[in-house]
Amino acid sequence: MSLKRRADEFCQRTGRKRCAQLPEEALDWDDREADLWFYTDGDFHPREMLPDGWVPTPAHAGQQGRISVICVTTSDRDRFHELLLWNFQCQHFDDKELIVVETYVDEPSSFLAGKAAWMSNMKLISLPRPPAEDLSIGTKRNLACHVASGETIAHFDDDDIYAPSYLITMSARFDEVNEPKVVKLQSWHVGNAELGTFGYADPARSGRRNHKSRNSPDIQLGLYGFGFNLFYLRSVALEMPFPDEDVGEDYDWCMKLLKTYGKRAVILLPEDDGIVLHVEHGDNVTDSKPFIFRDISLSEIKNLHVSKSPGFGAFLKHVEVTSLATRMAESEVTPVKPEGGLPPHLAGAIAASEMANQPDQRVFEPTFAYQRPDRDDETIM
Repeated sequence: MSLKRRADEFCQRTGRKRCAQLPEEALDWDDREADLWFYTDGDFHPREMLPDGWVPTPAHAGQQGRISVICVTTSDRDRFHELLLWNFQCQHFDDKELIVVETYVDEPSSFLAGKAAWMSNMKLISLPRPPAEDLSIGTKRNLACHVASGETIAHFDDDDIYAPSYLITMSARFDEVNEPKVVKLQSWHVGNAELGTFGYADPARSGRRNHKSRNSPDIQLGLYGFGFNLFYLRSVALEMPFPDEDVGEDYDWCMKLLKTYGKRAVILLPEDDGIVLHVEHGDNVTDSKPFIFRDISLSEIKNLHVSKSPGFGAFLKHVEVTSLATRMAESEVTPVKPEGGLPPHLAGAIAASEMANQPDQRVFEPTFAYQRPDRDDETIM
């Protein structure tokens, strides 16, 4: 097929009026590789070596036993990037790599670039984009899967908190499945950074309580959406890439897999031990609230596996400050300074974060340094 015909077919299939001209070497590319070029407007070459010496890994030649953790983000989400590194670094699973696909308008994240420079098991793809023309989440996931070298892929969202045992647990449960393709959690714990509350989301059980069938569209969305906990074979994602979508790309991908391979293509796993905390802060693409089955107390949350994550303490600190500031605003109480006033550490935290004047602030910002696991005396800067 000629390069021009391939470009014309892409435009017809996607409804685009124009696309970047393919280079001559694209005559040897498959359709998936050409799509990566087209969707990124020619800013990503699927066979060009990255600065760290990366070369493409064939679909069925992923490193056996290795997990590629992929995360898609933007430079203006830099407040979450340190949390992402904490989540990855604390994992007890040995053979792992971190693939981050970042887009930016003005400048890429210096934090991510700095980490990728010294971490041999991290790959960073930073792509410039015009304002209001970001790549879709689905396309970014496809870029990450293309660059990955692991046999399996695990999604990490940059604003969630993952227990150190997360990868070990998901890998073990994946291996328990007969001829697995994709597994994901059918229930999970939620932390609301705006309200300082916690809950347990279980779409199927909350649906039954509200007289809704498991097969109803909204319950199916709860079960097969929320891609922060997807775990799958890399070869599956290369054979059937994610759709070029920003909302619902994980759900639509799972639905296509189920339609193509049958009901065993995506296995849903119940989860009660708390290996991940899905953080809601007001800027999430999806909302867990319709699927909350029950509220969770702070003491119960502190006993979950995720409490051992280095990001958990930062979240609790934020929740403590936010919830106090919200209560103050709702009651319109001005704190007294002397004896009966706020504890000094809370008063200082509120003042520093300006939450006393902005109780509805919608950002979860980790604020303390994480110690590298191999050097307790050296702080990541």
